[in-house]
Amino acid sequence: MRIWAVGGGKGGTGKSLVANGLALGLAERGSDVVLVDADFGGPNQHTYCGLRKPPTSLTQFFEERVPLEDLILDTATPGLRLVPGNFNAASTDNITWAQKQKFFRHLNQLPCDHVVLDLGAGTTYDTLDTFLLAEVQVGVIVPDALAIENFYLFLKNLKQRQLANVLSWTGLRERGRKIWKTRAEHGIANVREFTQHLRGLSEEFSKAMDRERDRLYLHLVLNQVREYSQVELGLAVKSAAAKYFHIDGNLAGYIRYDKDLWQRFGQEHPAAGGEPPYILHHAMESLLDSILKRGAD
Repeated sequence: MRIWAVGGGKGGTGKSLVANGLALGLAERGSDVVLVDADFGGPNQHTYCGLRKPPTSLTQFFEERVPLEDLILDTATPGLRLVPGNFNAASTDNITWAQKQKFFRHLNQLPCDHVVLDLGAGTTYDTLDTFLLAEVQVGVIVPDALAIENFYLFLKNLKQRQLANVLSWTGLRERGRKIWKTRAEHGIANVREFTQHLRGLSEEFSKAMDRERDRLYLHLVLNQVREYSQVELGLAVKSAAAKYFHIDGNLAGYIRYDKDLWQRFGQEHPAAGGEPPYILHHAMESLLDSILKRGAD
């Protein structure tokens, strides 16, 4: 079973649409897929899947201790099932560490071939940790200056959270905090030099950082493309992620802008399904081919 996460920082870039399209594509290829709406602040995957009033949601997992598996609902698409998001957003704006660990355990135990997580906007620890948990990590952007700026902030916070997690796992959190406070005395000018200093102090830390660095691979999706020249922006973001944040990845593909897409939400079938117009469905198929090819390699 593989866990996929779709994130990216800014709201309104189309993360939910991409998560839905990837989950649908996997199901159409014969996989058993569970789509989990992990947007704790504004869940909407039930609408994308054509379920107007789902009888279950993550609220029952966090507040009533119902097992995650018991909250899975069937959709109109064979092989695609859904765990609706938490509609009581106030209770999961900051879930506890214990709740988050329990959520991760239950995700890993779901009976399916793929779990696809639709993450919310922002860079909370819950969002970053869930993105880092996944084996397949998908980032969604649009060709807009504010969206790109937010995405870079997402990547920066992602790397810092990754570092903080490794410090915690290796028992170096307090020591690392003291070194950072006195970094001038150690000749440390930035986070990269701080990390290199810690590598020299602990082989365990160095190995853990290498392992986590190798696990983070970004499949970038450029959404709402109006003209082909904008695709170059996606390539530029991929290059910047490698240069400034040391995050390897690929431009998985792009999705053309569709002014009539909103009319497909709330219907019986998923918005990214293969019924007219076919352009969106074809784009999702191309994205899925690109992502799965890297996994096969």
